[in-house]
Amino acid sequence: MVLCKRRGCGTEFDATGGSKGPCTYHPGAPVFHEGLKSWSCCKETNKPVLEFEQFMKLPGCATAESHTDEAQPLPAPQKPAVSNEEERLSTTLNAVQLNKPAPIPPPTQGPPPPAPEPRDPDSLVHVPAGTACRRSGCNYVQKEALDTRDKTQEACRYHKGVPIFHEGSKGYTCCKRRVLHFDDFLQIEPCTQAEHGHLFEAPKPADNDRVECRMDHYETPGDVRVTVYAKGVEQSNSVIEIRENEVRMHLLTQVVLSLALGATPSIPHTRRFERTLQLYAPVNPSASTYTLGKMKLDLVLAKQAEGESWPTLERGERVFGYGLTFGRRTA
Repeated sequence: MVLCKRRGCGTEFDATGGSKGPCTYHPGAPVFHEGLKSWSCCKETNKPVLEFEQFMKLPGCATAESHTDEAQPLPAPQKPAVSNEEERLSTTLNAVQLNKPAPIPPPTQGPPPPAPEPRDPDSLVHVPAGTACRRSGCNYVQKEALDTRDKTQEACRYHKGVPIFHEGSKGYTCCKRRVLHFDDFLQIEPCTQAEHGHLFEAPKPADNDRVECRMDHYETPGDVRVTVYAKGVEQSNSVIEIRENEVRMHLLTQVVLSLALGATPSIPHTRRFERTLQLYAPVNPSASTYTLGKMKLDLVLAKQAEGESWPTLERGERVFGYGLTFGRRTA
């Protein structure tokens, strides 16, 4: 038995005895943009979703008569039209010599300890037929109902990290392998052996768990622009403070970057993201602004020294000897 390699199908079939259909699949390519996930072939019928588990369950929009074990080619990407102004701006690159790089202070603390492995409670001994393991990359499905359960006999291999998609490369944060094609990403061998068997029940951690959010930034001659990607932000419980030499984000309690993140379909509890940015150079708090939405936080930090290039966002990060300024300031 082999798995059908059409995207979105995943049905097991006998390759030697002739495949039978119908095969329901996605002829398009996966689309990941600002936290939303969808398929290029059916973005109107299958609306973009937030969670990777929801994305994997989006039903196929095309049908074939039979399954196949041959890799499904991706459609040719469509190049968006580029205006003359955008083309001119994309070629603008100003290198600004730095007067004096910021000193790199010694690290104050080590990385946080790894989170404990989620596990089913000992009281979960009955597993209905068709229940799937919730660990990423395991793909195990209990075919027959279990009335008694022995976790020591369960071999569960999974990815303890999260999917990472960057500039066409795809992989997991927990292992080094990176691939280009989405089909190959689904076949990446799990890197972690579970200590407590499969995970059939959704984990229920305590409310207000601390989480990390992805951040991007770029600069213009007059400001630095920072984006924090956070799903389900509760604006009324979040705090953002912009000071001359730091930005605090407290999403839930009080901070100078503190964001309260509400429950999602796959995470039924609240969380918070807290971060204080030790800025590379002073900013003008009164001229700086931010926009907080359901999916992200956008910061515009006005530089005190206009035209000065920042080689890094924060003091203490590694400096490569020169700074780059992209784009231009808008009114």
